[in-house]
Amino acid sequence: MQNFNSRTVCLSYLNKPHYLSLASMKFVIAYLLLVISNAYAIAQPANAIKGKIVNGETGVAIPNASVFITNTSKGTVSSGNGEFELVNVPLGTYDLVVSCISFETQVYTYTSSQLPLNMKIQLKPKADELQVVIIEPYEKDGWEKWGKFFLDNFIGSSSNAEHCTIKNYTALHFRNSKKKNLLTVTADEPLIIENKALGYKIKYQLEGFSFNFNNGTLQYYGYTLFNDLDGKPPKQKQLKNREKAYNGSIQHFMSSIYNNRLAEDGFEVKRLVKTPNLEKERVKSLYRENHINSKPKDSSDYYEKILRQPDMLEKYGVRLLTADSLLISEASASIKKIFFPDYLYITYKNEKEDAEYLRYIRETRPAYYQHSVVFLLNNKAISIDPMGNYYMPQDFMSYGYWSWSEKIATMLPLDYK
Repeated sequence: MQNFNSRTVCLSYLNKPHYLSLASMKFVIAYLLLVISNAYAIAQPANAIKGKIVNGETGVAIPNASVFITNTSKGTVSSGNGEFELVNVPLGTYDLVVSCISFETQVYTYTSSQLPLNMKIQLKPKADELQVVIIEPYEKDGWEKWGKFFLDNFIGSSSNAEHCTIKNYTALHFRNSKKKNLLTVTADEPLIIENKALGYKIKYQLEGFSFNFNNGTLQYYGYTLFNDLDGKPPKQKQLKNREKAYNGSIQHFMSSIYNNRLAEDGFEVKRLVKTPNLEKERVKSLYRENHINSKPKDSSDYYEKILRQPDMLEKYGVRLLTADSLLISEASASIKKIFFPDYLYITYKNEKEDAEYLRYIRETRPAYYQHSVVFLLNNKAISIDPMGNYYMPQDFMSYGYWSWSEKIATMLPLDYK
């Protein structure tokens, strides 16, 4: 329902009837139309998305379809006639996700310059799944075998993770390819996750999850809608947990770059260049060609010393980088782009590593400042906005502290404040 903040037009009459001329009547009508038009324009916010969802094959309206902006708390469902409206949508580059049972999910990427949007969305019915023979079928006892592994790598192993529950975990299916040494996980429906540590109920539409045991790389992605848990405002402890989860996070880092606050927010950034360890490659070649026992002991000791070195040599920059040195352009009034070659070595100096992280990496040393390394997977610039949203997220890869901490248990909506 539209709320019109219209100005009132009052024509007063004194004592006796007053007749307007034709010209006066035309003026009054034109004025009224102008006022109503201006009132309607005022009622339509610039940062709004509305539309209608229909069956792509029949054109029939689809009620109760889920419509949300991923990684935010902005979401709704379509009405009985398929219509929906989202107001005060975040500015930047975001994905609008539209889904409904028995229909294929549609994802629309929008930017601030396109707002407001009025859309007609046609959902395609899902094709009936045929009974096919799969060479590597889903494992019947997948949750019992892989459930903990999935939780550790998807929900996380931080203290927050202990307070997270996937309510419909039976929707998950696990497939382990022994040939590829690859674990993949899919879900029949959006996962419903209760995070009591942060006070959120999360609907996570899992689009892909894979863990490569050959190189230890994890990749997962999906679309997320946040709501306050049980529809209640967060408790004071949950607010503190949210602040802790935000501080030092990738979202915090991106916001700091956008607003030129790296030093003020506790981040130190250096360039990192990796080059092949040529001496190790040479020694490995000699080690294979010659029987090590035929060499003198000092040569054998040298071989073993070199072979313990990493395959890549790391060279760190001396100077700290500023936000300006990472920003390459402004895509629009609210969006900036960052790019960097090779790697960035990032230290967050306002917090030290959690004890759970040290246990995860099996180290008994004292906690250091939080260190992470990041790189651009496809060597392409990514877009960022003031709230710390970055696009495309799958092009921004990390390892180190962030590879452990950036999990569902610590995930926040971009508009959490």
